[in-house]
Amino acid sequence: MCDSPEHSERRPETKGCAVCTAKFGLIRYYSWRTPLCSRKCLDRFRARRERDRRWLFRYQAA
Repeated sequence: MCDSPEHSERRPETKGCAVCTAKFGLIRYYSWRTPLCSRKCLDRFRARRERDRRWLFRYQAA
């Protein structure tokens, strides 16, 4: 009953980068368990998280 594939809670296989959806090369970078294809995408991901954190903190303080 629980072994059927439609009830499985497995995450889908990662097909590409979380930022630009490109295929992975020989090196795969990770940030917060998010697979990224390059150092450029890693920097973009971290910058976006920092912007979101600052925006959220601004409205929590009010």
